[in-house]
Amino acid sequence: MRYRLVRESDASAYLEFFRSVASETDNLACSAKEAAAMTVEDERAFIRNTNGSGSFSIIAVADDGICGSCDIRIQNRERLRHRAAMGIAVRKEYWGTGVAQHVLEEAIAEAKRRGIRIIYLTVRADNKRAIAFYKRNGFEFSGVHRMLFCIDGKYYDGEQYELLLK
Repeated sequence: MRYRLVRESDASAYLEFFRSVASETDNLACSAKEAAAMTVEDERAFIRNTNGSGSFSIIAVADDGICGSCDIRIQNRERLRHRAAMGIAVRKEYWGTGVAQHVLEEAIAEAKRRGIRIIYLTVRADNKRAIAFYKRNGFEFSGVHRMLFCIDGKYYDGEQYELLLK
């Protein structure tokens, strides 16, 4: 397994990965239908814009392609650039293998190098496995977003967690 920053040349593989994980779980902000509508050029532009803004994605690459990612989205405003939103996605076949832990560790190290002081994320309140993972990694509960997700007409609260970087 290799861990590295995503590049524009990864657009096709990254889109295939994203479509796969979006179809395997309801815990992402993007639905499988939305992911299926994206094109390789959309993904290439997304990677280009992300990398150009100072944000980044760490990917886990196995022999069969991308199997995990940790996205860090830095705030654009000068007064907020020390904060970054985070999201992790891992192909279902790699759940429980340590991929999430490794992409998180790589992303935290890169965030520190870039001067980020706080990483925050929002997770479905009923996703106990993910919440336990974030808590084990030092994230602390910081709030609730009522009815954040609407999936098949049913609403789910989101919980926000933050990690202070030293």
